[in-house]
Amino acid sequence: MDSGGIYKVILLMIFYIISVPFLSFSQDNSNSISFQSTPITIKDPISNIRMGGYFRFLGYVRNFQEMYDFDVPNYYSGEYPQSTTIGIGTGYREPMMMLSISGKANKNVNIGTDLMLNSPFNGTFDNNSVAMYLGTNLYSTINSDYGKFGVHAGGIKWYRQSKLTVWAEEGYLRHSLFERAPYDPLSKEVSERYSKYYDKGSISQDLRFGNVAFQGVTLTGSGIDGPSSSTFSFQSIIGKTQHNIGEIVSYGKDDYSTGFRLNNDIGNGSNFALNYFTSIAATDSVKNNFRQFSIQSLEFNFKLKKLRFTGEGGIGSYESHITEKESGEMLVINLDIPKEYSWIPFKLQYSRIAPEAVNVNSSFKNTSVVELVHSAIVEEGADATIMSSFGGPINNLGYLANNREGFSLNTEFKIGDLFVSGGFGFYSELERINANFSYSHNTNGLMLSRISYFSSGYGPYKQFNSYYRGVFENVSVSDSIYVNDSTLISSGYLDTNGLPLFDKFYCSSDLHLKYKTRVFGKNLYLFSLTNYNTAQDFFSILPVTNSSAFIRHFNQQFDLCYELNKTTSFVCKYGLERVLGNKYTDIDDTDPYPTDNTWGVTEDYIPSYKPRNQFGDLLGFGFDIKLNDGAYLFLRHAAFHYYDNNFSATNIKGTETTLELKINF
Repeated sequence: MDSGGIYKVILLMIFYIISVPFLSFSQDNSNSISFQSTPITIKDPISNIRMGGYFRFLGYVRNFQEMYDFDVPNYYSGEYPQSTTIGIGTGYREPMMMLSISGKANKNVNIGTDLMLNSPFNGTFDNNSVAMYLGTNLYSTINSDYGKFGVHAGGIKWYRQSKLTVWAEEGYLRHSLFERAPYDPLSKEVSERYSKYYDKGSISQDLRFGNVAFQGVTLTGSGIDGPSSSTFSFQSIIGKTQHNIGEIVSYGKDDYSTGFRLNNDIGNGSNFALNYFTSIAATDSVKNNFRQFSIQSLEFNFKLKKLRFTGEGGIGSYESHITEKESGEMLVINLDIPKEYSWIPFKLQYSRIAPEAVNVNSSFKNTSVVELVHSAIVEEGADATIMSSFGGPINNLGYLANNREGFSLNTEFKIGDLFVSGGFGFYSELERINANFSYSHNTNGLMLSRISYFSSGYGPYKQFNSYYRGVFENVSVSDSIYVNDSTLISSGYLDTNGLPLFDKFYCSSDLHLKYKTRVFGKNLYLFSLTNYNTAQDFFSILPVTNSSAFIRHFNQQFDLCYELNKTTSFVCKYGLERVLGNKYTDIDDTDPYPTDNTWGVTEDYIPSYKPRNQFGDLLGFGFDIKLNDGAYLFLRHAAFHYYDNNFSATNIKGTETTLELKINF
């Protein structure tokens, strides 16, 4: 059915729902006589149907003063690069209007669905679309003397189980608030987003935050009496995650995920849980090609005096048609030390995740199995981003990876009106697998990702790989180095097969400052976030500050929010990013455009024979305006620049202005 037919069907359904009560029951019932076969009361069909949702318009003007030649398929049509682009929408599968419809069949059975309506405001009417967003969901809840039980089936459900089984990692919630995500909810007060972040260190988020998209059947139970006044609860799933293949390859070929969690709450804030999760996917319709990984774990959360222990430990395994099944250990232990013992509170974490323990649906990244390249955060409803290669991720503090062991220390305390939050961590890889590293851009990652959505190997040196609202780069350690512009010698880091002869070590550090004051009788919020991460071939507790590190990655972001009045806030951001590679990493030794003189690149390109020396900065300001309850206008303007002194073809400079109108209904 085309879009026009869909619109007609929807209008007819709405007309029918509205008109039935008036047409069927419009007669005066005061003198009517009820037949014995007619119930005394007739349930109003409209009272059991609920509708809600939001409308979100996002318009933007993007202008590039400096750009590079761009010839890969991308979201835009026509000649590219275009110095100025005027558009509507994010480029992702984010609806302009979301209509949620739910209804109750009886007291125990509910049904719900979401309609996604998009209009790009260009082309013909056929370019408009109406489609399901999360599908149709059927859910039921039954209360009994034995407990509360539920079932959910049908469309996409946002699900989490445990950190090592099914979870989307949130880290320590240290981030900038300037850029708004499509799923950011509206607040009651215009500056509530910033005030909550100052007071609590977190903000209200959409249901998707920290959860994994799952489609299938979910069974839950809670309030089940156990021994010694304890209480049991459980949850189980069978279906597909975003990393399963979207369609059945062929009859008899398995492609599903299943999980189970049994939790025992023993009171006093303590509980223990058993977890199981497995995923199997057939990758060929003829041969018996498959891949499968499984996790079995035990969670714990208890107190000894005032010390709280939390964590999870277990066994993970991976196998495929070309890899025999191998298993490895997994252990994450957290110790919370209150300020009564140490003046300021601390959180100590020890983690060890073997390379054989693989799970792309968990909170840790996969770095050991190239068949399961972890695609980080993937846009909802789309296929997973497949990257050309991957290396050891140089993560911010709080984000773990397999084939890695290490410690981290975090703290948060308050001095007057100043909140101080920060920490550091150090990790080492357990096995030598490859000689690659990877890192994500924090300051300009969102801007760079919009150049080419869900693409790998774009940019003048094919260095960018984009995922949902972000970009990362891969870095290789070379087998040889230049002693001058023409003479090469062995680096001593790789063998004749290109395998590493060195161990990898990582260091991460954060410092987050939050301050609140009043200026001219109005609230002013100031935020500062510093990240400094390194990767090297030797052990170090703190991040390395000299060129002995393969990669040094520094980010500094400042946010400001000033309440102009009850309905308007002024917001501002400045971000700075530096990435430095040493002489053993990739160097600029090749003309990226050897055959022609392309836009933005000189005809006679002279390689620098030097490693990465990247700069990035962003300066932006805007206004958050409350139009009414449930209606906001967000204005943003930002100037950004990303360039590399040694890879001179990398020079991206521009501005972007956005207007977002969001209305809840």
